[in-house]
Amino acid sequence: MKEFVIIQDYLVEPHHFSDWHEDAELAADNLNNVLHIIYGNADEDVDPEKLIELLNNAVALLASNEYLTEFEDEDEISNWVDLFLADQL
Repeated sequence: MKEFVIIQDYLVEPHHFSDWHEDAELAADNLNNVLHIIYGNADEDVDPEKLIELLNNAVALLASNEYLTEFEDEDEISNWVDLFLADQL
């Protein structure tokens, strides 16, 4: 059921962050990485509504948060996603 959710609909562009982050490109890249990891980790038979909820919640938590540009590397992003999913599921 995961295939019913189109990840591209949730990905962001740097201009979405120009009001919140000095480095809007890094913010967009990091959030897109978070969204891809959430999508990639979702079971193939996940309820599409639950996956949409997870993606929207991640955007809501991170979009204006300064932490979005403070991730050190992919491992730190993955760790954040693991904690986020543990809290959400």
